Formats: sequence, structure tokens, C-alpha cells
Amino acid sequence: MGAIITRAKKLRIIRYTLQIIALIALNLRFLNLHFLFPSAVLTGMRCMGAPVFYCDSCPWSVMACPLGMFMRYSKMRLFPFITVAMLAIVGAFGGRIICGWVCPFGLLQDLLYKIRTRKLAIPPQARYLKYVILVVFLVGVPYFFPTSKFSFCDGCPSGTLENMLPKAFIGHFSVSSGLFNGFTPRFYTRVSILLATLLLSVFVSRGFCRTLCPLGAIFGLFNKFSIFRYNQTFQKCNSCGGCKKVCPVDIDPVKEINGAECIRCYECTTTKHIKMGVK
Repeated sequence: MGAIITRAKKLRIIRYTLQIIALIALNLRFLNLHFLFPSAVLTGMRCMGAPVFYCDSCPWSVMACPLGMFMRYSKMRLFPFITVAMLAIVGAFGGRIICGWVCPFGLLQDLLYKIRTRKLAIPPQARYLKYVILVVFLVGVPYFFPTSKFSFCDGCPSGTLENMLPKAFIGHFSVSSGLFNGFTPRFYTRVSILLATLLLSVFVSRGFCRTLCPLGAIFGLFNKFSIFRYNQTFQKCNSCGGCKKVCPVDIDPVKEINGAECIRCYECTTTKHIKMGVK
């Protein structure tokens, strides 16, 4: 068991490195590389969606958030063909592999969970909450109530962390309507949601991914059908439980292999009983 955990830790370093690289790539504006990326190029890139959970309202972002695209198109009662096609292609390739290897918000949760404190388990039924959020707050509310302030983006913890708080910190209290207009009840509500999400991540491994993230809900639908998926090597499995022990989303890979909750982090493969392969 000790060797399995050691191999899993080494694998996490690689994942964390890739997630940090993704964070930088998604926010290239902070480098101010206008000689490499003219403003016209960066503006055009923000019209494209990146298959990652992050806020495109961040002043440094270079690409659009797919969830934000869904909400905007829902408000206009249009279908986001390009966004859906992009997510379908990524999902068909590796399911939730983006969640495990690219998502910066996933990295933040992983680091917070390292804080030494009592850890908690969540009921299996909680995993379905993210599908409710996807249907109701990302599509339903914007579609039927376009002017409502109760859509997913209005309470998105990533948006608060990457957009609202930085603008509040530097003193731009009236950057644009709807983003930050002072320390209003809406501001405190969004900060409270962010703090609750971060606190959840301290006690529950990948708590937001497992219960609240609508993008994870979308990618999870592809896990069983993606080109790259896990395969079991039953002849070597000795029921040691090692793959479940290292799983960051607390599933039993033997029983739930390629299930919707798997984030394709690859850590269960360190047991040598599960391997990644092509469909």
C-alpha cells in the first residue's frame, strides 16, 4: 500500500504542474505580451470558449468560460452550437480528463484539502446536485428570466475569486454594471458562497467538483463513451482497496470504473490493477 501511495503522490506533482501551466495559459494578459499577442488577437480569443471552469470576466483572461457562454446564449434564447461542439469533442476524447489534469479550480481544491483537519464524507446522492444546477441555474433561469440575478454565474465562486475580489481589491468599485458596484448585499452573498466553497474543499476532497460543478456534470456524461477510458486487469486485482484509497473523488474504481464521477486523474492506475486505454 505504501508503494501505491508514493506513486500516486509523484503523479500528483505532474498533474499540479499541468494545472499551473493551464492557469497561466488562460490568463496570458497578465504577462502584457502585446508584441506576441496583439489586442485584436486576444479579443478574438475571448470569443472562443475554453473547456475549463474559470471566469472570463477576469481582466487577464484570454478565452471565454463555456458556462458563461451557455448562460449568455440562454438569455438570448439561442443554442450555443460552437460551445456544445467543443465540449462534446473534449468529452468524447477523455470524459472528465479536463477536471483532473487542466482545471485550475480543481488544483485549488486539491491544495486546500491538504490542510490537516478532520475530513468528511458526503452522501452519494449529493453528486446529483450539480445536474440540478446545470439545468436550473445555468439554462433554465437565464432562459425564462433573462434579467434575473439568480443564475449560476451570479453566484459562481470562480467568478468571485477571479473577477469580483481582484477588482474590489484594486479599488475599481464601478468597473461595469453587474460585476462590482461596491460592497452591496450581492457582493457579500457572492463572497459567502466562495468562502463556503473553499471551506467545503478543506473538509471534502474535490467537494465542489463532486456536488456543484455543472461543467463536471457535462463532461461526466461522456465518461462511459470516451475514446480514452479505464480498463481493469482483474487477473491482478487482489481486493486491496488501494485504488479507492488514492481516489480524490472517493469512488471505488473497481465498482465504478468509468463512472460519471471519475475525473480521470490516473491515480488509481498506480495500483497496477487499472490501466488507461483506448476504447
